[in-house]
Amino acid sequence: MPTRLFLLFLLLPAFARADLQWSATTVFTAAAPSEGPATAQFTFTNTGAYPIKITGTRTSCGCTAAVAQSGPVAPGQTGKIDVSFKTLNRHGLYEEPIGIETNDPKAREATLTLRVLVQEAIEVLPTLLFWQPGEPLTPKVIRITVTDGFDVKSIDATCPNPGLQLQLDTIKPGADYKLTVTPKSQRVKATISVTPDIDGKPSRVISAHVRVS
Repeated sequence: MPTRLFLLFLLLPAFARADLQWSATTVFTAAAPSEGPATAQFTFTNTGAYPIKITGTRTSCGCTAAVAQSGPVAPGQTGKIDVSFKTLNRHGLYEEPIGIETNDPKAREATLTLRVLVQEAIEVLPTLLFWQPGEPLTPKVIRITVTDGFDVKSIDATCPNPGLQLQLDTIKPGADYKLTVTPKSQRVKATISVTPDIDGKPSRVISAHVRVS
């Protein structure tokens, strides 16, 4: 074999390699438990010279599932990985790592991150009302705001402590409410339960705390 041809043969694997480029390695999404699982999509482009295939995915818990498209992705083409996150009985911000295995010699493994904000149906502010010693027992107000996208039929506010008087007023139906709290004695420690009604079913209870010293 001529020397030049032999050297070219040795160099071919270096030039004819895959090169997987992710559009983003972290994706953020917001969802509500009433909407079912949160979904997101990671995409990548094969900028190399031969097909790339996702050979496996790993998630950190059963709440997250990652599914790669079947078959190889040709040079210049885009591939995707669909991810879903179970929102049932969850609230707040979650960060889920996703392990990816490929046949790309340059990047056999990659780690993607799904960030999910599971939204509450309502926002209750403030969540703590406090009357200092000697402060007049004048009423204070808690504002209850419905998060966009939630169909809240009504709001219920209750407290088993007889030392509080509650008055719930509707500012805008399905959107904005005002809860007026008035202590009846100088020493009260209580919890108010605020429950939104979504499609005829009570949703997760949000607590507001009251202390009169």
